[in-house]
Amino acid sequence: MNLVAATNESEQQSAELGPVSQPVLSAIMVMPRSFHLLTASLFCLGRQSIKDQIELVIVHTAAYHSGIDAAACDGFHSVKLISIDRVPTVAAGFVAGVAAASAPVVGLVEDHVFLHPKWAERVVEAHRQGCAAVVPKMTNGNPATVASWANFLTCFCEPFAVRTDGPIESGPGHNTSYKRAVLHSYGDDLQSLYQSERNFHYRLRQDGHAIVAAPRAELAHVNISIPRKVLAHAFFGGVLFGQYRSVNMSLVERLLRTFGVPLVPPLRCWRIARTLGFRQLVNPDGPRAALLVAPILLIAHATGEVAGYWRLVPHVEAHYEHYELHRVECIRQEERSLLTERRST
Repeated sequence: MNLVAATNESEQQSAELGPVSQPVLSAIMVMPRSFHLLTASLFCLGRQSIKDQIELVIVHTAAYHSGIDAAACDGFHSVKLISIDRVPTVAAGFVAGVAAASAPVVGLVEDHVFLHPKWAERVVEAHRQGCAAVVPKMTNGNPATVASWANFLTCFCEPFAVRTDGPIESGPGHNTSYKRAVLHSYGDDLQSLYQSERNFHYRLRQDGHAIVAAPRAELAHVNISIPRKVLAHAFFGGVLFGQYRSVNMSLVERLLRTFGVPLVPPLRCWRIARTLGFRQLVNPDGPRAALLVAPILLIAHATGEVAGYWRLVPHVEAHYEHYELHRVECIRQEERSLLTERRST
């Protein structure tokens, strides 16, 4: 294993998957705070069937560098430690990691996901298609509460329900993998584009790139489970989406979308129900109760979207990123060990 402290320098490489002597996947982990918060996700990454072909890229701040456990990073193809001044957003950390990555495929591995042992192998297989991005199948990593299920379904219904390989409209934020060359093609715009990943996926498709689903590449996602934080996450997520979506909007379009926003929550409710299908809706062990809460979150998101169109919420990134960068503070006390203990998927 190569353990190096790297700088933010990018290397040009073909989008074709490289030989075994080179990493085939760069797994980027953003570490805004203590290394021990990466424990569960890093353990899952360390159990990958192609671990020796994975380049691990950890983006951190100097204050936490000394806490990185080199032994926990053993066995990967190589490890790069990227030190940046601060990690204000996931996008900032991800872009720093992409700049240092050397594999043709890159993916963010959040500190609150549990990867199937063949996740990386199947992501790499899917990227052999002519696509820019690959969407995994997602399941709920903390399914004990209605709040968690409501947060999960309103954010990840499509990758939860995906069953077949093939084209898909867009993928889950922070859990989609990309061809590194495609990301580099967006240059200095990448960080702002990645800040609202659904809008980025719209841009990818607009630019002629394909996004495909790989349902055999599975991961479980730990969702926000404190009700008031679930509601706040939905609102600020809507603000962020609306703000970045409206960057090139005309005044007329903003007005039309603002007046049309009451239609959005019922439309999204219908899409969730259609995506889940009848069997899931009537399954007594399924997330039926969450479907009663989901409309409240969709209303909050739509309200936030309008606020985003008109730039009514300053510093929205700082508000939203609290829920993404500090997930351990957004789940119930009894669930926090999920993120700090080694466990199999």
